[in-house]
Amino acid sequence: MITALDRSGSRLGLHRAATAMVVALVAFIAIGSGYLFWKTYSDAEARIRSQTESGAQVVAANIGWALETAHQLLRRVDDSLGDDIRVPLPEAASKLTEATVALPGEVKVYVVDVDGATPLTTDPDFKPIDVRDREYFSAVANGAPWHTSSLMVSRLNGQQIFTVSKRIERNGVFAGAAILSFSSDLMQAVWDSLDIDDRSTVALFRDDGQLVSRYPLADGPLDLRAHVLFTEYLEEAPSGTYENISAIDGQHRVVGYRRIGSTNLVALASISRDAAFSALNRATFSLLALAIPAGLGLLFAGFWVYRLLQRDRQQLEIEAEFQSVAEAMPNHVWTAKPSGELDWFNSGIYSFSGLKYDDLVGSGWVQIVHPDDLPSVAQNWQKALDAGELYESEFRIREASGRYLWYLVRAVPLRNSKGQVERWIGTNTDINAQKTSTQALAESETRLRLAIDAGQMAVWDLDTESGVITPSAALNQLYGFAEDAMPSTEEYLSRYAPGERERVAQAAADAKDNGENELEVEVRHLWPDGTEKWLLIRAQLSLPDDDKRIVGVVIDITERRSVEEALMRSERRFRLSQQAAGIASLELDIPTGMVLGSDRFWEIWGLERRESIHISALEAIVVPEHSDVRSTEDTRQSGTAQPNVEYRIKRPDTGEIRWLSRHIEFVHDGMGKPIKMYGIMQDITDEKEAQARQQMLTHELEHRIKNILAMVSAIASRTLRNTDLETARVSFTERLQALATAHDILTSTKWTTASIGDVVNATIVPLPGEQIEASGPSVMLQPKAALSLALAINELGTNALKYGALSVPHGQVNIQWSVQNLNGQEMLTWRWAESGGPAVEEPTRNGFGSFLVTRVLGGDFGGTATLGYLPAGVVCELTAPLDNGQVAGMHQ
Repeated sequence: MITALDRSGSRLGLHRAATAMVVALVAFIAIGSGYLFWKTYSDAEARIRSQTESGAQVVAANIGWALETAHQLLRRVDDSLGDDIRVPLPEAASKLTEATVALPGEVKVYVVDVDGATPLTTDPDFKPIDVRDREYFSAVANGAPWHTSSLMVSRLNGQQIFTVSKRIERNGVFAGAAILSFSSDLMQAVWDSLDIDDRSTVALFRDDGQLVSRYPLADGPLDLRAHVLFTEYLEEAPSGTYENISAIDGQHRVVGYRRIGSTNLVALASISRDAAFSALNRATFSLLALAIPAGLGLLFAGFWVYRLLQRDRQQLEIEAEFQSVAEAMPNHVWTAKPSGELDWFNSGIYSFSGLKYDDLVGSGWVQIVHPDDLPSVAQNWQKALDAGELYESEFRIREASGRYLWYLVRAVPLRNSKGQVERWIGTNTDINAQKTSTQALAESETRLRLAIDAGQMAVWDLDTESGVITPSAALNQLYGFAEDAMPSTEEYLSRYAPGERERVAQAAADAKDNGENELEVEVRHLWPDGTEKWLLIRAQLSLPDDDKRIVGVVIDITERRSVEEALMRSERRFRLSQQAAGIASLELDIPTGMVLGSDRFWEIWGLERRESIHISALEAIVVPEHSDVRSTEDTRQSGTAQPNVEYRIKRPDTGEIRWLSRHIEFVHDGMGKPIKMYGIMQDITDEKEAQARQQMLTHELEHRIKNILAMVSAIASRTLRNTDLETARVSFTERLQALATAHDILTSTKWTTASIGDVVNATIVPLPGEQIEASGPSVMLQPKAALSLALAINELGTNALKYGALSVPHGQVNIQWSVQNLNGQEMLTWRWAESGGPAVEEPTRNGFGSFLVTRVLGGDFGGTATLGYLPAGVVCELTAPLDNGQVAGMHQ
């Protein structure tokens, strides 16, 4: 590493030459004594001016570094505040305090919002105070991006301070100011570093003549806009020296001044002339009193050499102090010759690059610049050298590991009294994290914008406190407003269809109650012209750093909604038609064997509803004798399964045997291989049973017709035997009528069963009902038994009407039936009893009636029937077991 002492070698050689000249001048002491006296004072004058100029340079370098650091710190403050500077993060103050440690003096940071409030500060003794009247706030509020204040007296602690403030904007609107306050300790530290007497000063002015800071302290703010420094010297050169009587304390001083870079500040260092020359005067008078002219000449020559060495040493000390400051800075610091060749680097550059001085000196530094950035870097550096102006650029520099990091590189020219560039001082500031995060943010925003455009989404941002909604142009266009309009929230809500506003509000409330932070709802809108639109609204109900904002997107789903509603209507019609027809649908994925089905599908197969089932589970439900009817794995793989089949299954839930009808079609891939099998199914058990019943009814009808014909034949045969034709005709007709009556009853029950009460009541209709009593429980009869009973009642009634109880007005017929349990068997007893009629005599021969009652009736009931001719009247009694095939049993 090249230090300030390394640079002294050439200068020390000059000092030795000067000493040799002093020895030579001893011979000319007498002649040169006067000259040397004058020369000594001239050199002292030049030294003072050089010292003040160097002091101004040191002040400028220190203040320039402090301002640059302040600017970087304030940028970091701005970047860390987020969108709302009024709500800083809890740890923000402590982080700011840590960031100000590197700055000299007592430094405090304040963040002031647009209303003058201070939401964030590193000042532990801060008291709320409105600073909007201060120039450091009003200046940035009026548009200045940066502002350095004049000297002020703090209203908080009475100290002399000056500030650097930065304008803070959010969305292009002034949001407040970030302010960094320097105390007088900053100038005191610079004053201490210059090794000057107590009457010497350092100061900082703005180029409008306003005092910014001074040490020793001034009495207060000072305006020197009419001073010769600002009216003459600064207009002639940016740096230099002059003599002046101080307007503050009246001291006669030599003043060095220098503009600080591209700022509006001027650095001053002044040395009291009296104090500077007092030592010289005392030494001169002592020497004059003790020495001869030769001694005087030697003293003057030696003093000249001494002052020359002293000035050079001081210059080297200043450079060494600069080096110390540079080493303490977190930045990379370097210097360059006026030609642009770099000649010094702080240790940070060596440790970062892993290179040595010889590798970097001159133009060697270009090897660590990224190849893609090097052309523009070299071009911009050459432009700055040619113009002698501030150099600033961002590019990538390679670290020792080979990785390239982004740096902000700045360099300022240092000029002599003639305005010529003597040296360049540069810094490299690490901005890699900022740069990469900025690039990542830009890429993220680009992807988001593309996603929003691709998804045809409109973006909005709602401030819940003010109720103001910030829309995108797409949102306004979607709601029928001008793209640059700023409609109120109420105007947007006016597009909601009746009842939708309340529904959305309830959905948002429910989401919050459930701890959900996202809301998605489809909302029906009605435009003033009656147009209906459906919009999908998605919202983030609160942001992590701001719970007073809701952001979201809106998507037009009108077309999708129309398609969905049409599809739903079609599916509803299809489902209703399937339900009405009892049809179930199925889908089989042939490679996996998984079956999907409709609700009716699972019901038909007696299974619980599920997403899918393997075909093997269904095959196991088909009865074994129909396993060759259903499809198999081979027929499905080849697509040769029968399209329309019928087979039986045994339902796993009830054990029932059910008939199914199945119709299928195959879907093939590009190679013609079956991949899907679609089909419909129906439970045709009822149809199958109906077919069986139809066949049975056909057989039953044939059987009954034969029975009726046989019965009619028997009735005719018995009726026509041993009687005249007219009597036979009447009897035959009555018997056929009874048979018809019984048929009517059976027809009303579809020839299943008939009640004894219905048969009795229907058969006795032709008889005098006031003379007949009939009672008994409801007992159901099979058709054959019902017909026999009807014929028997007809025969008994006809006989009673002709010869028995019904032949006289006071005669009675009592018909009763009952059911009794005899030895565990339910027995039916039916009884016909006549009374009040003529005396009864037992007939000499048995006719058709007797045959029908005793033989046919008992036989058809599966029991016994008796006919008794008692003197009081005829009694007929039938006894038969229930559930014997003819008597169906009690009707419940």
